[in-house]
This record gives sequence, structure tokens and C-alpha cells, in this order.
Amino acid sequence: MLNLDTQTMKRTILFFSIFTVTFSSAQLFDNLKNVLAATAEDAQTLADAYISPVGQSLTNGLNTGWASSAKTHKKLGFDLTIGAALPSVPDASKSFNTNDLGLKHLTSSSPTASTVFGSKNTATFTENISKATVKLPGFEDELVMNSLPVPYLQAGVGLFFDTDIIVRYIPKTKMKGLEFDVLGVGVKHNLMQYFGLLDKLPLNVSALASFTKLNGNYQLNNAKPDQKLDLGIDTFVVQALASLDFPIISVVGGFGYGKGDTSIQLLGDYSVEYPGTPKDPLKVEDTYTGTHAMVGVRANLLFLKIFANYTLQKFNTLNAGISFSFR
Repeated sequence: MLNLDTQTMKRTILFFSIFTVTFSSAQLFDNLKNVLAATAEDAQTLADAYISPVGQSLTNGLNTGWASSAKTHKKLGFDLTIGAALPSVPDASKSFNTNDLGLKHLTSSSPTASTVFGSKNTATFTENISKATVKLPGFEDELVMNSLPVPYLQAGVGLFFDTDIIVRYIPKTKMKGLEFDVLGVGVKHNLMQYFGLLDKLPLNVSALASFTKLNGNYQLNNAKPDQKLDLGIDTFVVQALASLDFPIISVVGGFGYGKGDTSIQLLGDYSVEYPGTPKDPLKVEDTYTGTHAMVGVRANLLFLKIFANYTLQKFNTLNAGISFSFR
């Protein structure tokens, strides 16, 4: 039987929430009464349905905000950007149909139950043999503007052939049992240089491709170092951009294709606390793909740029931030 106590569930959700200030306080989990008591197969099925939207949200967040204009820097021009992506959680990702799960030993009190982004009031699952109950409350009330925000820092520099190299980077960081790092690399190439005199217009057209890798782990039990949560996300996006860039304002639009591979694992040996539990009991893996369209505006105040854009995709995403740009 797999039986994860309330403290484990608190730490699990805290790990997923490192990207948002609202989830940073453990007080948000005081009312979390969560006991996962199911056979290993049913526990895995429930974990898939409950946690999977986190991977989709982070994928959409990491794949946006790479550019606020199609224009590229002059050689050795550069920018430093601070921004945040807010992927809006659609209603369809706030619940799942319990009848579609094919659970073998659990009976649900309702045909629908909350995902991690759903309502706090959710279905109760009862184990048919032991009569133990499983309840996985959602945290819809704690979302910021109905999203799990993804802040980011990035820098871009102009090289040869009207091409920018863009880097997102967070070195390996440790805080309160959490260790994570982020590395993203993008390339933006201005296509207007191939259209002769059109290159003199305020119109810019470019192609952008980027890759981001996030790694993290969270220590669940200080007395048992092997008990931890592991998260890995690899995302890729390619898009076409067009912008009208005037001295005080820029308007940008674009469309493209994105992909994300996510892996969320509960690692360690829990057999002493929960007899019969296999080592490394849970692993949720998903691949997310899809097209997107983006529109945005940017105020150009000398070296300071203030931008906002909106991306239509599975989790429609608002991006906003400031950039210090030179040349």
C-alpha cells in the first residue's frame, strides 16, 4: 500500500510552487488533509491525473516571453530582461473524470475530482479492501490571476548577420531543502535583411528558436536523504515574429510551435513507513505539444523598455516585464 502523509504532500506541492510567491508559505497548506492510500497501480494513476497539469503550465510558461520585438540588436548591442509569465489555467485542467481512470481498487464519491489547480472541495476515493480514503484537494484559491507564475531573467546580445543570442540562466541554487537550476538558450535572426529596401521600414520580421532545461529536487525527509522529489522539464519552441518598431512604441505579433517533456518523480524507499511500497514509487511523465499565436506591445523609453504580450495556447499566457536595452 502507498500511504503518503500530510507533511509529504505539503512538501510535494511546495516544490512545484517554487515559481510563485503565493505558494512559498507552508501556512497555505494548514488545511491540507491528504492521505494517499492505494495500491501502487492506483496511486500512479491518481498521481498522473492530479499532477499532470503542472507540467503543462510550466511548459507553456517557459516557452513564452523570449522576445518583445522582432528587431535584433546591432553588433554587440545587448539587453537585460526581467519578466514573468502567467499561464492561465483552463477549466478543463482543473478537474478530471474519475470514471475514465480505470481504477482497480478505489471507488470515487463523485464522477469528477480536482487536479492540483482545481477546487479545494473534491471527490473522496475509498480503497475497497482497507476502506482507507484518498482525498487530493486543489489549490485554485491560491493561484495568482488564475495562474502559476513563472518569473524569468534573461540576457540577449547581438552578433553577426542580424542575429541575437538569448540566454536564460539560474545557477544551481539551494534553499530550504530545494535545489534547482534553469538554463535556456535562444536564437533570433532578423529576416528583413533579405528584402532589400524593405529593410529601411519600421517593420521587422524574424525567426526565433529556443530551448530551456529545468532541473530540480526537493528533500522530503531530512532523516532519510533518499526520500526526495525530482523534477525535470525540457522545452523547445520555434516561432515567426513580426513587429512595427517606432521610437516610443513597438507592436509585435507571432505564431509558432512548442514542445515540452516533463518528468516528476517521487524517489526513495518508503517501505519502512508504508509496508509494501516499492522503491521510487511514483513517476509522472508527459509530453506536451501545440501551436500558439502571440500579440504584444512595448513602450520604448530610451534604454528602458516596458512590455506586455499575450500568447494563445493550451494555457493562454500573459507576459509582462521590463528590459534595459542598448543598441
